[in-house]
Order: sequence, then structure tokens, then C-alpha cells
Amino acid sequence: MQIKVNDYEETEHFRAICEDCYNISRTCGYDRLTMSHIHNTSEILFVESGEADYYIAGKKYHVEPYDILVIGAMEFHRSVITDPPYQRYGLTIKPAYLRGMIPDKDLQKVFSTPPAERFVESYKHMDPKIFAKLIGLLQDLAEEQQGEKDYRAQMQRGVLTQTAVLLFRVLRMEKEAGEISAADTAMREIKDHIDLHFQERLTLETLSRRFYLHPSTISKEFKRCCGHNLNKYINMVRICRAASLLETGTDSVAEISVKCGYESENTFLRQFRSIMGMSPLQYRKSMREWMRKMSEGK
Repeated sequence: MQIKVNDYEETEHFRAICEDCYNISRTCGYDRLTMSHIHNTSEILFVESGEADYYIAGKKYHVEPYDILVIGAMEFHRSVITDPPYQRYGLTIKPAYLRGMIPDKDLQKVFSTPPAERFVESYKHMDPKIFAKLIGLLQDLAEEQQGEKDYRAQMQRGVLTQTAVLLFRVLRMEKEAGEISAADTAMREIKDHIDLHFQERLTLETLSRRFYLHPSTISKEFKRCCGHNLNKYINMVRICRAASLLETGTDSVAEISVKCGYESENTFLRQFRSIMGMSPLQYRKSMREWMRKMSEGK
């Protein structure tokens, strides 16, 4: 299935990125646009033409044709198109859906942001034949989303697994020794619970009672397993949802604060600015301006 360039309505595109199990897109920016973004899905970009700079966790990632960039779920990132037209395919996928489709922990690493040094070593200047094969798999995934098909889930699992295995190989990743520990399993369950119930009151104590684990155990193991301390992760999930609501809806800041699980609007404002580097209203304004420019360029 051929994927057309910019063949979507901007608001629907942002909704799909955050809410669909996976989404395939093909986007071209014709101006030197800048965007700050965060979403609850992992994103893999396959660059066809042009150049851009991405800033993730304080590190710069410069992309050009035949490069692949992976942005992990809930990683705040800023993109700057430096050489338009900048055209790329994008695959976004929800972490929970990914784990259900591809339970192998090593293959799941494909969908995490690489260190900047690893990106330069292994993610740039892909062999054109391998790049074309990956694009073909994206087209297969996009086709499976169309209409009603028998054994759709099985086909999607197969194509996603092929994509992950091919990326694992070309990016020269390595398998980790050992089985998944009981602590890792418990932390994943807590992480999934936060992802689904972020609107509720979530604290170390409430999670301790729910999962029958000592608070200090959760605090220590969650950071080891998930890369963030518990409170930081809860706020990241909530701010991801807030960003999505600001992009696609008309709710007030106060309404969004409540919908995202904050008991205090001031706490919400402080956490949003801490993660996004701007206020909620500034973010809404910047995203609407970006959508307007993208629509004008189509």
C-alpha cells in the first residue's frame, strides 16, 4: 500500500499518534519549522529527504536521508527542520500494545531512544535496500489497518516482529543474558497501572497497598527498571495526556488539570513547565501555529 505524503488532517494525526495502538504516517515539512512535542507512544522516523535536528534529553540528533531515529515513549523532544523539504515516514506504537505483540525484551529495546553516540554509530546512512525493505513493512502495517480482514492481529504481529528483528540486526543490538526477574515483572505491572489510571490519586503508599510491595522496594526497583523515579514517571504520563488534550481539544487549563489527575492546578502548571519548558497555553498556541503552517504547505 502506497502511503501518500501529508495525507491526513493535522488534529486527527495528533490524536492517532497518542491513542491508536500504532500509526503509520508520511510527512513533509516545506519550511524551517520548529516543534516541541511529547507523546505516550514510541516513535521511529525513517528519513527520505531533507535534514533536521532533534533535541532529546539535552542531546542533539541530526538526521538526513536514510537515517533512522527512535524516540522512546514520553521522551520530550524538540525538532528543527534545517534543510527543507524534510520528508519522513513515521511509525508510532503504544508500549503496552508493543509488549503484547512482541513479548521479547531484547526486541522491545528497538523502540527506545538510543544514546547520541550509538545513534551516530549505527542509526545513520542505512543501506538503501534495507531502508526500502523497512518502508515496505510500514506499508504492509498501514494496509492492515484498512477495512476488515481475517487474522488481522496475527498479520500485524508478524509484520511488527519482522520490523523489530530487522532493526535489531541493522542497528547492531545485542541480546541480554538472563531471564526477566520477578521484580521486573512487578515494576512493569505498576507501570501499566499508572499508564491506565493516571487520572486517579497515585502515590508510593497507594501503589504499595495495591501491589503488596514495600514502598522502598517500589522506589528502588521502579527507577532501576523504568529509568525514572516513580513520581517523575507519573507526572510524565499525566503531562503527555495534557499535551494531547491541548493539541486536539478546547478544554480550559483547569479542566485539563483535573482530567489528568492533578488535585492542584498550580502543581499541574509547575509540572507542565518543568517537562515541556513552556506553559500549557503557550504549548497550545505553538502547536496550533505549527498545524496551520503544515496545512498551508500541503
